[in-house]
Amino acid sequence: MEAASSSSSPSSSASGSKRATDDRSSLSSSKRQKLSSPASASGGSSRWKYDVFLSFRGEDTRYNFTGHLYAAFDRKSIITFMDDERLERGTQISSELTKAIEESRFSIVIFSKNYASSTWCLEELAKIVEFMETNNNHTVIPVFYNVDPSDVRKQKGEFKKAFDQHQQNPKIDSDKIQRWRAALERAANIVGDFISGGRPEAKLVEDIVKDICGRLHISSFDGDQSKYVVGMDYHWEKMNALIEVELDNVRFIGIWGMRGIGKTTIARYVFEKLSYQYEVSCFLGDVRQECESSGGRVIALQEKLLSKAMKQTIRISNVHEGINLIRRWLGRKKVLIVLDDVDDQLEQLNKLAHHDWFGPKSRIIITTRDKQVLKSHAIKYIYKVGGLNDGDALQLFRMNAFKNKRPSDDHVNLSSNIVNYAYGLPLALEVLGSHLCDTTVEHWKSTLHSLKDYPDGKIIKVLRISYDGLKQNQKDIFLHTACFFKGKKKDRVMKILDSCDLYSTSGIKVLVDKSLISISDNRLGMHDLLQEMGWEIVREKHPDVRGKWSRLWLFKDVHHVLTNNTGTDEVKGIILNNPKEQILQLNGKSFSSMSNLMLLKLSYVDASEDQIYFSNNLRFFKWHGCPLKTLPSNFEAQNLFELNLCGCRIKYLWTVKKAFPKLKTIKLSNSHNLIETPDFTMVPNLEMLDLKGCTRLRKVHESIGVLKSLIVLNLEGCNSLQSFPSNLFGLKSLKNLNLQGCSKLDKLPENLEVLEHLEELDVGGTAITQVPSSIAGLTNLQKLSFQKCNSQPRWSSYLLRRNPRCLALPSLAGLRSLKTLNLSECNLLEGTLPKDLGSLCSLKDLNLSKNKFISLPESIKRLSKLEFLWLENCERLRSLPELPSNILFVGAEGCHSLEDVSLRDCTSPAIEIRLFNCHKLIQNRGHQEINLAVMLLKQRLQQWGNRLSNQCHISIQGNEIPEWFSCRSDENSAKIGLPPNWLNDEFMGIAMCGVFTPYHKDLDGRKISVNFCMDIIGNSYIFYFPLHHSLATSESDYLWLAYVSREQFEHERSLTLESAQLGHDEYDSTNYVLVSTGTCIHARFDIIGHQAGYCKSKAIKSGIRVVYKRDIECSEDDLPATDGSILHQHHNCSTFDGDRRRFLSPVMTFPFPMPHS
Repeated sequence: MEAASSSSSPSSSASGSKRATDDRSSLSSSKRQKLSSPASASGGSSRWKYDVFLSFRGEDTRYNFTGHLYAAFDRKSIITFMDDERLERGTQISSELTKAIEESRFSIVIFSKNYASSTWCLEELAKIVEFMETNNNHTVIPVFYNVDPSDVRKQKGEFKKAFDQHQQNPKIDSDKIQRWRAALERAANIVGDFISGGRPEAKLVEDIVKDICGRLHISSFDGDQSKYVVGMDYHWEKMNALIEVELDNVRFIGIWGMRGIGKTTIARYVFEKLSYQYEVSCFLGDVRQECESSGGRVIALQEKLLSKAMKQTIRISNVHEGINLIRRWLGRKKVLIVLDDVDDQLEQLNKLAHHDWFGPKSRIIITTRDKQVLKSHAIKYIYKVGGLNDGDALQLFRMNAFKNKRPSDDHVNLSSNIVNYAYGLPLALEVLGSHLCDTTVEHWKSTLHSLKDYPDGKIIKVLRISYDGLKQNQKDIFLHTACFFKGKKKDRVMKILDSCDLYSTSGIKVLVDKSLISISDNRLGMHDLLQEMGWEIVREKHPDVRGKWSRLWLFKDVHHVLTNNTGTDEVKGIILNNPKEQILQLNGKSFSSMSNLMLLKLSYVDASEDQIYFSNNLRFFKWHGCPLKTLPSNFEAQNLFELNLCGCRIKYLWTVKKAFPKLKTIKLSNSHNLIETPDFTMVPNLEMLDLKGCTRLRKVHESIGVLKSLIVLNLEGCNSLQSFPSNLFGLKSLKNLNLQGCSKLDKLPENLEVLEHLEELDVGGTAITQVPSSIAGLTNLQKLSFQKCNSQPRWSSYLLRRNPRCLALPSLAGLRSLKTLNLSECNLLEGTLPKDLGSLCSLKDLNLSKNKFISLPESIKRLSKLEFLWLENCERLRSLPELPSNILFVGAEGCHSLEDVSLRDCTSPAIEIRLFNCHKLIQNRGHQEINLAVMLLKQRLQQWGNRLSNQCHISIQGNEIPEWFSCRSDENSAKIGLPPNWLNDEFMGIAMCGVFTPYHKDLDGRKISVNFCMDIIGNSYIFYFPLHHSLATSESDYLWLAYVSREQFEHERSLTLESAQLGHDEYDSTNYVLVSTGTCIHARFDIIGHQAGYCKSKAIKSGIRVVYKRDIECSEDDLPATDGSILHQHHNCSTFDGDRRRFLSPVMTFPFPMPHS
């Protein structure tokens, strides 16, 4: 493949996923998880936002090759830009798309039959080629999908026809056409072999993914040569000899050595080099610290391992459950796991990894500074890491000291002498080199003289030289990080540091440049040796007088100083994460001598007195559960940045006007004694006011209207609040206003339009019945909720509660940015929905559940971006209108009056429709609910056929597996016999169904998924079907239908091949075709919860049918069919016990819940 080598790695920034819908895939972005790429995880350069940019012709490949390639990249955590949202036409692509191309490490151009007929695609290709020509680090990879490369290069065949049409178009000038021709020729001339002819599509996908994985590994270390290149060939050779990837056994490998020797770097390098060869790969960093921060529990680490393995958030309730899930989910997979920095607690290892928990060829790598950890776990393969040899040590030092600059002879001569004092430790070499970078020869000589003062070889003393060369603000940032902020989010820490006048932007940059701190995943990091050095620096002046330490962070030290009143003006910060069982008791003088205290964070700390002195120098003040009734009258912290007293006993924050000119955040949530807010006149820069759950709050002071900087105002659950200030003219910056649950609030201000930047407004659960017309002026509003606005509080009259008033809505036509609208439980009657609802051009999620209207406005079909429509328990609703084109979900359970529903006019390829408890719908079908189920399935197949590549769910009442299914079993597994010629030209796919009995604890809103496992002559497939919605309304058995197309088999072959090749070198890549000569299909259903351990629902029946073209050609009157294919219902059914699993992408599913008969 022709391209220049990369010098930067992709970043781990969140990826975009958009594509013009006329030419592009309409795969839902809401269904995708974007994960960090392997290259990103290595901590390389952040130059690239995306790993891959996909250019393709939607009508040719959106539902097959491109969708499959995107899914394969996603499985490997390769960040991919695929534009599938906007409708773009013409010959000009957007600046956003151009930017995405320029932020992508690779561009993959998928040339297909109709690629050149799209002027959009041609313009996009021209931009890609132009960027490649001007940027040697951007690689273009052409893929020829069912087209001849010479046709692309020379514009022959379909490409010639396309250009003939373009030349006849008077709107396209000749220069542009020539530019497109040149781009096609240039791209088609790039050397490569990704041509679909001669190999299955799935193999082509597999080859492309492997190629990208390999390229990303090479580029992932380019951004930090000093760490990942020097000496790494030697380490890789030693590790490779221990790992022996070709052997079938499960092997544990230990990396053992002193702190700072490079154990983590070696493990990361090996992980990046090998991870793409494994089904599951997971790097768990800082195991020791993670375990310590969670109180010694391993649950958090188990959750992280499972979440990374399953690519979804997993929560477990206990350690034993975690062990069972690791064994169940990873027991037959080839995995690569790194457990970094495991200490002497053997429990960490015993509950995270064991030899018999993983599949053949799995490798688990453990780094530790304690060899006994490895011996106790019976690990035989151990690599002892030594210091770098003299040549590598000098090279690493010079990389950090000279960067890319040419050094003087004097600098070079001094290098060898200085390197001798680093003892071959990479950390020391990096720190020393970074410290001396861009400094004079005199400074080098002075540093060498200082190093000679440490003949005992204490490495911390060597590292100290770099700290001593810092400016005072940089020293403070370093010590704050060592004592308080290691592992914390960088942006959050920077705001706190800036409030202390420490100039965090430049300070953190200097510390990173000097290798004293690191930044990963937007969190501050620091090597253990450097952190220990920071602690020593804090203690060194007064080792036995804790009250004179500048920072206090350990419980025993804080307890000693506060209970004995020994604090002094030397103390700058106290951050105490106190365990619940150790409540600390303060007195009024605990802080009296700490006049320079800037940072104070306390939890589970009580006070014996109402008046406590606090330093007026405080910048950050957090005390969860503060027992005071009001802030001390002498508390006048002019530089206070954040005040966080959540769960406190305060009644009045302050009773007279107080000036806090720099205060930006006040958090008082769940402070149940708070009666009213203070006067904010002298708090001009306040940005966030959080009063959530202040149940006794009766009044918000009128001065809130002068807060020009206020962005977030949260009054959720303030159920004593009866009015809201009408003076809103000063709230020019307000973006989020939450009044949910303010049950006594019955009116909104009439001048809402002045909140010109408001993006979220929630007035759900209030007593509001009349919405002011000014709401239409909120042109930037994106989220609006009136949920339960008809509910009446307990103090209202019985008659009013029995006959709630209908919410009166004005025109909402001006809300052009609105994406989410919740009008559920608003007692909306027929005709009360705004008729101009269809004018909400940005709306994606509309909730109209539990209302009393009979029909929906026809204008709903004009909501072109609508994806979710909720109509649950609209008991008077009789019919559904024509659905919008991009709809993904319609929830209509409990719509008792609903008379008919059809998917024939639905143009979305992926849809979930839930129709639980729609009794009249079933009656209108002559009590043939099974007929309706199969009819809906056939409608989808007739409309989309093999193009179905996303999910479609439908729920409806019923109580048996439909007779249409050739094989039916009274268990969760079934076996169907196959004739020799079953895989012929008429074959479309396989339909499956299962009856599930729900478990009541699964019905509380948690999401669930269905796993369908299918075996054909020893090749196993697992189809994973997540639901948009839980089974919260299904308290009885339900029927689940699923369909997998023929095309899906071809796509998933790559995973089967990959698995087989990983396990058996002699595997024949042509073995897959033997599926056509198989004699049977085994199938089994399982149901799992997204939160592990909570789902106990199970399948009790199952069914299978092989589907042919003639099976979907019959009319609805022909249902139910019992013999429409070469397979009949008399084929043998039996239990299937095989358990070899692969995760595959689903095609289409239909769940049908039903009551017991």
